Amino acid sequence: MLLKKYVKTRRKVKIVLLLAIVGLLVITIIVLGSTGRNAAIELLLDERFIARAYRPGDKHQQQQQPLQEQKQPPVAAVGLLQPQRENGVIVPEKYDEHKIKARIIQNRLDQIKQQQQHDHEAEQSRTTLEVATTAVHIFYTAPVPWYKSKKPPPAEHPNDMPLTTTPKAVRILNTAFYPALGLYKPSVSLLSQHFENIRSCGIGVLILSFTGKPAETTLLHQIIDLAPQHNLTVTFELSVAGNQSVEYVRQQLQEIAGFASLPGFYRVWSQSRGAAMPVLYVSNAYKLSDSLGRLLCRTPSQVDPDGLRRVLDGFFIGHIRLKSHADVMRRLCFDGFYSKLPSNGAVFASTWKNWSYLKSYAQSYKMMFVPTVGPGFAERNKFPRHGDIQRHRSNGRYYGVAWRTAILNHVGFINVASYNNWPDGSQIEEVMPRAGFLDYNPGSRTKYLDLTAHWVGNFLKTRQEAAAAAAPASPQNCYELLNGTIC
Repeated sequence: MLLKKYVKTRRKVKIVLLLAIVGLLVITIIVLGSTGRNAAIELLLDERFIARAYRPGDKHQQQQQPLQEQKQPPVAAVGLLQPQRENGVIVPEKYDEHKIKARIIQNRLDQIKQQQQHDHEAEQSRTTLEVATTAVHIFYTAPVPWYKSKKPPPAEHPNDMPLTTTPKAVRILNTAFYPALGLYKPSVSLLSQHFENIRSCGIGVLILSFTGKPAETTLLHQIIDLAPQHNLTVTFELSVAGNQSVEYVRQQLQEIAGFASLPGFYRVWSQSRGAAMPVLYVSNAYKLSDSLGRLLCRTPSQVDPDGLRRVLDGFFIGHIRLKSHADVMRRLCFDGFYSKLPSNGAVFASTWKNWSYLKSYAQSYKMMFVPTVGPGFAERNKFPRHGDIQRHRSNGRYYGVAWRTAILNHVGFINVASYNNWPDGSQIEEVMPRAGFLDYNPGSRTKYLDLTAHWVGNFLKTRQEAAAAAAPASPQNCYELLNGTIC
């Protein structure tokens, strides 16, 4: 009503709107002025803080100044920094790069010392087992192939290269981790240290790769003679990847028979044959022909000179990859089969969820299934036939799931891949932190030795509880190798 009373023309309406706009502008200027003043105060505080940071000695002088002088703001906030000038030119602050690098290096050395002290304390309190079981086997590599040859890339302009020169292959380190003992070579002291670590994990059997090369014969004899001193025994893994002929297998078995007669070679007692039989792993056994398998099926006798078991009658465990390979092992008259590859999901036999089926299949045909567990897989050269077989260790969880699955299936043997297969990245040996290489952090360098001892102890405890819970009248399954006895 008041607006209608005093504003009756367009001219008065315009005047009222103009006055309203002017009033809003005045209010806005007042508000922005107060905000800018607060910002100037904050900027002043920031500049004073920077000044104290660059001149830490002034803090004591400021405390000694009278309170009234401290309350008086300086004329310009930028003046607190007081830059150094020469001939009117601002001199930049000096940055001593050497001091910064020295400080960083010293901090890194302090961290390494703390880590070494922590590792030493962890080694003093390592998890060890007093009893070594022959039901757990571990792959041992001697010597370790530290380097591999890599062909150089082709030249961009091959016509410019002389015909007389050929590019040489480049040797590169073939491991994703770096060993704590360096790039070692086998020696008596080194083998003794390795065997003591293996025995402390509760493992009683070493699996050595047998190639039949004369250069490795001396080393194999040395290992077999040294192993019993550490309560260990030895068995071989024969590879037939390159040659599957009957003559080749016969020759290899003849050479292995000489080792099998030694006291340090691993044997199991066979109830059906009434004798202690050497155990032998056969890698790539699924590639053998049926004709060779028929020779393994024959029993040793004087009237059967062609039978392979006449050369060496043992407990043969064949390597499988696919589901159908288990039936191949049955037709070849193998006593069991193992998975070998410690990469879950890479092939059927190495997949954890399939171990229950393989155990049932082996038990149905009076065979033995031996699962292979490993802490991970970090091979730099991937096999195309396997696909992506790299497996991260996940701070030991990957290793634990593999062990737990094998234990729950109540298998007779468990083999571990591996103690020192560094090219595959499946080792449990100690490592050391090094630039460009993986390590076991968080944790000590003996982390996977401790985990192995832990899981071997669980394996033995589970088997003892299962044997105690079985009914006295029920026959025990000798394919679970209770007391080192098989069917």
